[in-house]
Amino acid sequence: MAGETTAHLILFITAVILASSVSTVAFVTVQKMAIGFEHRGNDLINYLSTDFEIINDPTTIPYDNGYVFYIKNTGEREFPFTNDTVTVLIDGVVVNDIYTTPFSLKPGDVGILKVNTTLSSGDHRLTVVLYNGVSKSFDFEV
Repeated sequence: MAGETTAHLILFITAVILASSVSTVAFVTVQKMAIGFEHRGNDLINYLSTDFEIINDPTTIPYDNGYVFYIKNTGEREFPFTNDTVTVLIDGVVVNDIYTTPFSLKPGDVGILKVNTTLSSGDHRLTVVLYNGVSKSFDFEV
């Protein structure tokens, strides 16, 4: 009888340890999923609340040591506006020689984007992509 009771006690302790291990793994998995959902939700909020417009006259693009474009933050959030956080394409080709000012744009602010490149006369398309993937295109002529 004592041997049988000992065996039952060992099986009971093993079952309790196994059940607590499974519940711990399930708890940690759910926590990681919740954290991931929170991060993805914040990224989505950031993407949806970021917006801008290119407010130049498409027939008259100023030139001052580069073509000057005016970027207005029409979104709900401030976003960084630097050479590292903005990608510029003209006619589908990335232009690396750009200058931006100021360093961030608050809602309603207008920033200056200077693009130093050579363009032939005619129609062109400027595409500006922000750090979070929000992009706008602007057709203009030189």
